[in-house]
Amino acid sequence: MSLRVPAGACLAAIAFCLAAPAQAQSAAGAEADSAETTGVADIVVTAQKRSERMQSVPVAVSAFSGDNLAAKGVRSITDLGAITPGLVIPTAGIGGSPRIRGVGTQISQGGNENSVAIYVDGVYYSSPGSDVMSFNNIAQVAVLKGPQGTLFGRNATGGLLQITTRDPGKTFEGSAQVGYGNLNTITGSAYLSGPLSGGLSADISVDYKNRQDGFGKNLFNGLDVGTMESLSVRSKWKAELGEATSATLIFDYSKLKGAFPAYRPVPDELPLTGVPFAGRKFDVNSDVQPLADSEDYGVSLNLTHEFAGAKLVSISAYRHGNWKFAFDSESLPLPILSANGAVPNKAFSQELQLISNGSGPLSWALGLYYFNRKSGFIPAHLVAPALGFLQDFSTFQNTESFAGYGQATYKVSDATALTLGLRLTSETKSYFAEGVFRNLSPAFNVPLGPTSDSKKVTKLTWRAALDHHFTKGVMVYASYNRGFKSGGYDPTSVAVASYIRPEVLDAFEVGLKSDLLDRHLRINAAGYYYSFKDIQLNTYLNGLPAVYNGKSAKISGFDLDVTAIPVTGLTLTAGLGYVHDRFDDFSIARTGLIPTGGITQLANISAKGKRLPNTPDWTVNLGAEYKVALGSANLALAADYFHSTKWYSDPENRLAQEAYSLVNASATLSFGEDRYSVKAWGRNLGNVAYASQLFPQVPVADVVAYAEGRTFGVTLGAKF
Repeated sequence: MSLRVPAGACLAAIAFCLAAPAQAQSAAGAEADSAETTGVADIVVTAQKRSERMQSVPVAVSAFSGDNLAAKGVRSITDLGAITPGLVIPTAGIGGSPRIRGVGTQISQGGNENSVAIYVDGVYYSSPGSDVMSFNNIAQVAVLKGPQGTLFGRNATGGLLQITTRDPGKTFEGSAQVGYGNLNTITGSAYLSGPLSGGLSADISVDYKNRQDGFGKNLFNGLDVGTMESLSVRSKWKAELGEATSATLIFDYSKLKGAFPAYRPVPDELPLTGVPFAGRKFDVNSDVQPLADSEDYGVSLNLTHEFAGAKLVSISAYRHGNWKFAFDSESLPLPILSANGAVPNKAFSQELQLISNGSGPLSWALGLYYFNRKSGFIPAHLVAPALGFLQDFSTFQNTESFAGYGQATYKVSDATALTLGLRLTSETKSYFAEGVFRNLSPAFNVPLGPTSDSKKVTKLTWRAALDHHFTKGVMVYASYNRGFKSGGYDPTSVAVASYIRPEVLDAFEVGLKSDLLDRHLRINAAGYYYSFKDIQLNTYLNGLPAVYNGKSAKISGFDLDVTAIPVTGLTLTAGLGYVHDRFDDFSIARTGLIPTGGITQLANISAKGKRLPNTPDWTVNLGAEYKVALGSANLALAADYFHSTKWYSDPENRLAQEAYSLVNASATLSFGEDRYSVKAWGRNLGNVAYASQLFPQVPVADVVAYAEGRTFGVTLGAKF
């Protein structure tokens, strides 16, 4: 609570100090306009369902164009955390589980969803199986921080990732890239766009990657771990059906054959066998070769009609996915405990939006939303011969949600605006599970279930914000938002239907957005305080993820984003995120190391004062890009640095990832009027082994799965 007042005071002080030079800046209007081509680029976002300048939106947003991401070498959703203050994305089997300002979900599968929503071209991805950023036609990625419950609804308590792909153009264009990297990695991508007839245009994007060698070996069978092969195809068809009506049809398909995070015992700890792990840092020694294969496809239709004073938008979407997995829960070369299975996912959504497009003091957006999803573990298998049992089970979880929302912004004066929003959501979760417990000696079977249950929840979420522009280049805002993440059922609970209550988060935020020095310097900052209730936490039971409710927590902190262009061709970026997070008083499980090897369950303790999982106190990101002409060619150099302080993996705060730093860099030579390019790049150049997953597996060992090590390569590109 104490951080809230200093954060707000600091932001207000900065704003007033900046107002004077900004006033002088705006007085030189012609000069400011001329800075458009040399200053920090204006970014247009749709954080409030309409196209607006990012610097005028009273929401904490970090946004990156496709060119920004390409220059920084960001090719996956997990790379975003290294360039976005407050965002952490640990991997979890397939894709990642985003966490913003300490709010997120460690593992979201089997019908449950993340606390940070992912939208692609206006469509909610309830279970992104493969990497949603693997397409090579990204127009923009925007990270909206804090609850977005009014306009974007359920499962956006932490915020959301808003991914927008390019629209097909009215002239023919295309690009292609091929690359080769370490670990015998082959990459290729192509993009084609152009008119087909009359008012119809289309594009197609194809992306392929094959990493044939792994970061380490499985010492048990000699196979590589960390190999992967992926294919993504996306096509957008846009038709002008009249002067005021358009239709956009989008198809996408992706397939990923890869490895589930490969678990090994935590370094310097003895597993249950008492024998220390003898491999290198990226090696494992497991009797089960880790597997994580996914196949996803979807289709969406966007119909838009412009009326005299408003725009009507209909977005219909269907998504289908299937994730198959296999992993060794205890990370040892013994048949103690492993898991395998499949997680299918089917989802349909329909949204209607009516958005004002007038120029008066009042702007508004109204909407209706419907969502239906079916998922679960269908089937799943626990294999534990050393423990004397096998277990087969299937769980089914269905979600049906209806919502209506409205938000309005009224300009009290030319400089001040008030925003109010409200959303009512009614949601029903239903659950069914059945299985068989198979004892091996003596041999007998015990039926599990069937069990079923259903719960209906109605939630009201809201937003209130006040923003004031001191000048065209300096704005401050204050907001209060409530968001919620839907409840559900523990997807591995078979004998009983274990219901998980919805999360509720109240967020108070003050922020500053400023463009200074003829837009050669941009400083954006936000301070916040969160009251977080019924937190959905994860643990592992018999090797599979289980979910339960914690009581509550308090979170406070700030984000700082700085972009500067001190000289032509040089862009410097800096980001700083601070999160102070503490649980309130409730009982949590506790584990401890056994000196001779393994871990044991201890008496429960209070969570009071403990930190939230996967949440470092501080994150720092620094970046530099320099472009210079070399005769008829152009050279672009880029480097990024990321630092994370220590974070804990579980509420008991015993297992921790210590502080670490990452360095990425690239050099691109373009020639032939920038039609051809050669790029040398490298990520995690220090080959740092840092945890993507870390948890206790009682009684065998504390286990860790490391994120990707050093990667580097060369990419050839052409545009036409």
